[in-house]
Order: sequence, then C-alpha cells, then structure tokens
Amino acid sequence: MKIKSMFQTLVLFVTLMTFSMSFPTFAQMTGVQRQAIQDAKRHAEASVNTDVWFLTGCIGSFFGYITAYTYHHPVPTVPLLGKSPEYVASYTDTYRAKTHELQSRSALYGCMTGVGVQFCLPLCILYYNHGLESIGISRR
Repeated sequence: MKIKSMFQTLVLFVTLMTFSMSFPTFAQMTGVQRQAIQDAKRHAEASVNTDVWFLTGCIGSFFGYITAYTYHHPVPTVPLLGKSPEYVASYTDTYRAKTHELQSRSALYGCMTGVGVQFCLPLCILYYNHGLESIGISRR
C-alpha cells in the first residue's frame, strides 16, 4: 500500500516538473531566431506587391481572394546561404506566414472594394436616373 502511494506521488511530481519546466524553455527565443524573423518580415514586405493583389481581388472578386489565399510566394534562397538551420527554419516559416498575410489581406480589401463598386454603382445610376425625377427635377 505504501509503495502504491509513493509511486503516485512520484508520478505526480514528475508530471508537474515536466509541465512547469518545459513551457518557459519553449518560450525563449534565441537572437538568431529574432534576427531571422525580423529579416523575413522585412523581405516579405518588400517582395509582395500588394497593389497587384488588391487588383486581383477587385477584378476577380471572390476568386481573386481565393487565388491570393492559396498561392504561396516562393521563399528567396539568397538570404539563407550560409545561415544556421534554426535561422533557415525561422526565416522560412515567418516569410511564408507574412507573405500569405499580406497578399490575402490586400486581395480581401480589393474583393470588398470590387463587390462594393459592382453593387453600389448600378444603384447609384438607378437613383440618379429615377431619383431626380421623383423629387421634381428634370434632367434637361
């Protein structure tokens, strides 16, 4: 009976030690990873043409947004030459996430603008054609 109680106490202690020590360790980031993340964000913002993705969303509407969401911008290899594996891993993950975010957001804004124009422009034309006459102004 005493062995079972000691075993349960030991298991509880090991479990608590495992979970209490591992999370702060995972939360720490090395200087190499920080530099890789900064470089990747800077290169992603420079390489993604947000105007093109805005027009893609504006012209293509929902399909333009889906295209931007599914397209993966290729990771440049030149900045990764001679770097450590953890730098390459952090850079690649951050670059893919940032380019995906930038092009998806731009295409979504374009899609909302395009849909707004496609629905509001005909309504404005109808209002202009019929609205002036309804308040007694002639179009002559």
